[in-house]
Amino acid sequence: MNDLVPWLQDAVAAAFVVLGLVTAISWLRSRDRSMGFLALAIILLSAVSGLGRLQAHLPFTIPLLGTLNLLGFAGSGYALLLYRDSLIPLPRRWHAVAIASLAAASVFLIVAQALSVGRTASTIIAVVWVLIWCACVGEPIARFWLVARNLPAVQAWRLRSLSIGFGGLVGILLFAISIGFLVREPIIQVVFELAALAIVPLLYASFAPPTWLRRQWRAPEEEGLRAFMEDLLVNEDRDALAKRALEWATRLVGGAAAVQFDATRTGTRWPNARSSGRPASWEAPRRSSSTLPARQPRAAGSILRRSSNWDACCRACTAESAESACRTSTAA
Repeated sequence: MNDLVPWLQDAVAAAFVVLGLVTAISWLRSRDRSMGFLALAIILLSAVSGLGRLQAHLPFTIPLLGTLNLLGFAGSGYALLLYRDSLIPLPRRWHAVAIASLAAASVFLIVAQALSVGRTASTIIAVVWVLIWCACVGEPIARFWLVARNLPAVQAWRLRSLSIGFGGLVGILLFAISIGFLVREPIIQVVFELAALAIVPLLYASFAPPTWLRRQWRAPEEEGLRAFMEDLLVNEDRDALAKRALEWATRLVGGAAAVQFDATRTGTRWPNARSSGRPASWEAPRRSSSTLPARQPRAAGSILRRSSNWDACCRACTAESAESACRTSTAA
């Protein structure tokens, strides 16, 4: 068991470093501002994990490594809070509280380490710092989970993966604090390392889920889409079909709002403005003053409007979904 612990620690560090590199490369391809905050949170977390384990394999001590890891871990928590703010705006006073509390706790901890204060005092300061970090991360975790209930499948599962991933880190830290010195037991360390290793794919799925995973998440909605396509063959209610086509197009491409039009009338659909879980950046589309002529009696078109911030979370929908949605809307 004692020989297994170092191997698992190396595996966890390597997995987080790879996660950080993949996240950085993925973000550089899109350079989306809101997703940049999530990428920063994951990259800083990966750097802390990699540098912390690197020290164990070096014959010398890296200067200020403890301070760098502390600042990186604090930055990771605040970056997640900024990502939450980019999707669902957070009052400015909470930003000030988060920054002030993290900065104050970090300064106290760095000073305590520099002055070599007593073990008890250092432990208390470290515990307070961990609790502050968990509080800064815990609010976005809970908010993402609640918002996910009102989103399409792909977007919902991405936020759930993010909540479970960072929630797992919070659980590991709080459990380590609660059991005290027992955390040094080999069996406990093995459990912690396995839990940390399981967090890596969750964080990756929240940022850049692979195509096969998005397809699995979207499967229930595609079943409903196929049922709607079959209904096109037998249902003669044009208005009902157009409304359902607009709904499916909005859900599958991750649109914040949609408008459907033809030569004689215009229909609109967007999320309920009173919905408690919707991002503040969701807006209803303005009705266009121009009328586009229909090419044939049953022709129709649709416009999908995407909010700039929430679009980052909606990019999980693949091209085939968009094409399916557009074919559905056109067929209506």
